[in-house]
Amino acid sequence: MFFLAGRSSPKRCPETWFPSIGEHAPIDAVRFHGNLEYASPFKGPPSQEVDEAWDRIAPLGVISISEEAYGGLNASKHAVKVPPEAGTGYMAVFEGIHLVHCVRSLWETTYPTYYTAQHTMSIQNPAEWHAHLDHCADILRQKLMCDADAHLITYNWIKNHYAPKPNFNVQHQCRNYERLLDITAKQKIDGGKFENGWILRPLDRPVVEFDQPPFESDADG
Repeated sequence: MFFLAGRSSPKRCPETWFPSIGEHAPIDAVRFHGNLEYASPFKGPPSQEVDEAWDRIAPLGVISISEEAYGGLNASKHAVKVPPEAGTGYMAVFEGIHLVHCVRSLWETTYPTYYTAQHTMSIQNPAEWHAHLDHCADILRQKLMCDADAHLITYNWIKNHYAPKPNFNVQHQCRNYERLLDITAKQKIDGGKFENGWILRPLDRPVVEFDQPPFESDADG
């Protein structure tokens, strides 16, 4: 649909619809920091400060979503419900936060002497370790190919370099990731209500089981 606007029409901030949370969120122009030397708080060498930065943007735990929000998803018909002692709705996590967790997991493997738990798992249970990292790499591949980012990287001449250097400082149109963190903090399921801090299979009622999470939500799932 197209609209004609006069010169006096005010500019509107672009927005996108978040169906999972039932609200519009602004789209902001953000220029990526792509220089190799850029001192990102998420880059190494690892430290407590770097870990805290990652902890903030990739919080552990899951949230509860309402029946209405769940009904708007093309999700499994037998998704896990939140136990009565912890509230109502369904158990969920934002895809974006899961993807950031995957990036973090892959990054940590480059510092095995600091992130010793990862390194130990790679030795003691290499099959499970590789399965997790392979999953992370492939889910990121699928997401990147799904988005098919068509922004263009140009090249510049840099002093003391005799070949053109790519300029990764590209401007993008970005959703507000902080909004996902806000909602996660507000709707997070309190793990303290459960033994070992995690939701376990209920023993007092039957559940629908699968060999693997169902691929087609309207088939068996």
